[in-house]
Amino acid sequence: ASRVKFDLDLPSAAADDSPLGPGIRLPEWDWKRATLQPEHCSVQCLIAHPGEPFTPTPALRATARRVRRRLEVLRAAPRPARAQPDGEEIDLDAWVRHQVEGGSGAPRSAAPAVYTRRVRSERSLATLLLADLSLSTDAYVWNGGGHAPRSSASSKLWKIGSRVDAMAEAASAAPEQRVIDIIREALYVFGEALHAGGDPFEMLGFSSVRRQNVRIQHLKGFDEAWNEPARARVGAVKPGYYTRMGAALRYATLRLAERPERQRLLLILTDGKPNDLDVYEGRYGLEDTRHAVQSAREAGLTPFCVTIDEAANDYLPMLFGQQGYALVHRPRDLVHRLAQVYAGLTR
Repeated sequence: ASRVKFDLDLPSAAADDSPLGPGIRLPEWDWKRATLQPEHCSVQCLIAHPGEPFTPTPALRATARRVRRRLEVLRAAPRPARAQPDGEEIDLDAWVRHQVEGGSGAPRSAAPAVYTRRVRSERSLATLLLADLSLSTDAYVWNGGGHAPRSSASSKLWKIGSRVDAMAEAASAAPEQRVIDIIREALYVFGEALHAGGDPFEMLGFSSVRRQNVRIQHLKGFDEAWNEPARARVGAVKPGYYTRMGAALRYATLRLAERPERQRLLLILTDGKPNDLDVYEGRYGLEDTRHAVQSAREAGLTPFCVTIDEAANDYLPMLFGQQGYALVHRPRDLVHRLAQVYAGLTR
């Protein structure tokens, strides 16, 4: 078998997006040598030139309102406080500890803290959404057939209204849609929902042309408002180049690790496995991505991948673990599944 590769030229400086800063160099994992190669990749963050305002369709606005309302309800729901002196239910872990302390001769408390109680508390959460903008997202996908599988992180609270939404959107959905259009819609809905919730969030896209040109597309920063310029950048995303996922994950990890929040969620949207023109394909790209995911976890982050790649079950368990990804069979379900995963990870 032979393989044909297309070397996509980068645009000229005048036609390209504007760089944000001088760029940085990041390491890359060489699995054959079992070593981390320092400063192996050149990563440049770019921002699109101001363009036309993004005008979502009425159906997309309605979807954004529904998702926003559901996340607001979940955010306001009381959370269980464990090891309380009184409450509605027994905290089994606290009860076992109480019994062990009594059996060891230690004095028992007259009012043991062995209950759980539902209380309202302020969240401490920051989210970074990293979207694959490689050339494969220019492909068209069929929006019908099949059923989206349930992720282990899915929240049971999300069931309400999901069937009605699916029926309403199926009536207006086009028979075919580009992957990049689906990603754009997911970014817009997610931005609207998180903005209403008040939790800090950032949105980045990524693509690459070999290790010397890893491109990070700046869409919305942690310290920026979700406003018309941010929406316009989301509306202007376009596909191009390849998928050096490890470098993009390391860049996102650096950004998210700077946040002071207790819980830091790194969500990845993609439609395929890591690849690039050089050695970054096959096992090399997979091993580097897995190493980047492990580094994110060691930094205290929660990485989670949402994909529409039908072959994802063959490689994503290796990269993110069995509980670290969700496969969406119907692309038009991506918006709701992304919000569903978010609700499950943050409840």
